[in-house]
Amino acid sequence: MRITCSGCGKTYNIDDKKIPEGRRIKVPCPGCQTPMVVEKTRREPPAGLPAHGKDLLIKIIKESKALPPMPEVMSRAMTVLNDRNSGFNEIGEVIKTDQALATRVLKIANSAYYRLSVPVSTVKQAAAIMGSQAISDLITVVSTSKMLGKSLTGYRIASHHIWEHSLASAYAARLIAELKVPTLANDAFNAGLIHDSGLLILDPFITMVNDAFNDMMKKEHATFCDAEKKLFGFTHAEVASLFFQKWHLPKVQTEAVRLQHAQNDDKSPLAHIIHVADIIAMRIMESPDPSGTHSRIHPKSVEKLCLSLEEMEEIGATAKEAVISVTRSLG
Repeated sequence: MRITCSGCGKTYNIDDKKIPEGRRIKVPCPGCQTPMVVEKTRREPPAGLPAHGKDLLIKIIKESKALPPMPEVMSRAMTVLNDRNSGFNEIGEVIKTDQALATRVLKIANSAYYRLSVPVSTVKQAAAIMGSQAISDLITVVSTSKMLGKSLTGYRIASHHIWEHSLASAYAARLIAELKVPTLANDAFNAGLIHDSGLLILDPFITMVNDAFNDMMKKEHATFCDAEKKLFGFTHAEVASLFFQKWHLPKVQTEAVRLQHAQNDDKSPLAHIIHVADIIAMRIMESPDPSGTHSRIHPKSVEKLCLSLEEMEEIGATAKEAVISVTRSLG
């Protein structure tokens, strides 16, 4: 925002991001100290939307039914894993009462990707062989499969695309973390799996402004985040980060989801991991890229993680194998 002092006539650039919409404030001219009035007009929401900016964001977080509360079995699994005194017996007990979920977990555990030397017939047996964390990952996958397997009409993404992309991102993120930052491997899998959940939340609102959204995709070659920022005042990554705070996910995961598309150098290692995993997943699963800009990787993220092209190709091939194996197991 440019503002001219009425006293000395000098013009200044004001960072209007720090000024709340609809507020009128006075600041002294740095040159002559004459009070300068700065006012940021409240932006009207695009036609069809109930609000814009912070008001719309709050409304969405409070009212959206696109994502459910954290599945109870997933919550119990997290509690068990955070208890140092718990082991594979306890993780087996978590899903003992949900036979349908246990069956699906065992199908994935016995799939070609995990290469178990002997087939497993109980969750406790699987946990003893694979480890409690691996079983927790599978519980998370099965628990979120329905949630992440929805068609997005506004974004024009088929249900199998969003689900396969989410799976590929989760496995790629874990593989990157195991290779570069092993302490983040578990967080990387969870954050990778849910990183695009904000698309599910925003899809009904994209539908409300579909013409404007499609124009941005075609004429401006905008990314989803670019278009969302212009139309709503925030992105799907920001929405997802706030929503998953309601799931009481660790801050390292919610912050990584929020910053995954940011190009600033100071974002967390996990945010860099999620970004690179997202791009790898887009390429190996041939995910929709309507503007041709979503599959571009930020060089800084590759540099921060010290990833070579060969490493990324190997991670991509392994993640694709995992997706094929898991989706076949779940039917």
